[in-house]
Amino acid sequence: MTHLRGRSMSIGISSHRIADTPLAIIDFETTGLVPGFDRVVEMSVVRVDPGKDPVVVYDTLINPGRAMGATEIHGITDEDVENAPFFDDVAGELLAATKDCVIAAYNVYFDIKFLNFELTNAGVAHVPPHLCLMYLRTMLGLGARCKLDVACREHLIEYSATHKAADDALAAGQLFAVYRNEIEKRGINTFGDLARLKKYKFNDSFQYTPFPSPEKFGLRRFNGALSRAGYSIEVDPTRQALSAYWDTLKSILADLEVSEEEFVQAISVRKEAGLKKEQIRMLHAKAFSGVIAQFIDDQWLDDRETLKLRKLHQCLSKLGWAPGE
Repeated sequence: MTHLRGRSMSIGISSHRIADTPLAIIDFETTGLVPGFDRVVEMSVVRVDPGKDPVVVYDTLINPGRAMGATEIHGITDEDVENAPFFDDVAGELLAATKDCVIAAYNVYFDIKFLNFELTNAGVAHVPPHLCLMYLRTMLGLGARCKLDVACREHLIEYSATHKAADDALAAGQLFAVYRNEIEKRGINTFGDLARLKKYKFNDSFQYTPFPSPEKFGLRRFNGALSRAGYSIEVDPTRQALSAYWDTLKSILADLEVSEEEFVQAISVRKEAGLKKEQIRMLHAKAFSGVIAQFIDDQWLDDRETLKLRKLHQCLSKLGWAPGE
């Protein structure tokens, strides 16, 4: 078993000025939805330092140490990651890239779960403060929760949803630059001020401290990366359509509840993507089977897991189809 080095602290960032605090936007491509059963296959870090524009500071494919999954979403194959580093190899680079930063992601509830799993697996027991850019949009009254490409389009940010981690993280970083201007204009000074605007789960993470240097956890730096950045990816219309709805599912299923707003959003995304009922069923089945595979991996299915499966089934059913229907 990997020995855990370090632990989360509770001093927090609530009193920190947002304008003076660096932000690190992370984006992961993964084999599926379930951390542990599924693994990260690509990661990118975009750093936004005070007064500066977003910049990609680290980007690499990751060997998941298992068979590839969700290629139809992100386009990454087993061959692509054959010579890529494992997450353990690059954990030190990730911490160096995010040192002293508040972590952000467009859908942080998805990415933070994978971040915490992968780092714990690498021996780092530290939960950083984090911010969800998808919900920051609603906190600031800039519009309803929506997909990354929709938010970018509304704020005139050039972005094509290729499902490359670097592209997604950079687009999210450019969105934060827009939101940062709104924060300053409204006189919101600290993260504590921000948290008082509206209650979201990620606000609780403001009690934690940012990542220190990787040396604090005994991690070595890794000299190398295998990046897709700069490589042109042919946009497959079918993969793009599947990706659009998969992203929506990730967001909706994060809390195992489907609001009316989320239901309308799902229908709209499916209609816009032109998905057929067979494709919708496939993605719903993929989400459900991934969770089942994780839960039964230990040859056991406890009451908590059973309840989660029941809730997941209800969510998928409300969205139009669940396995067995």
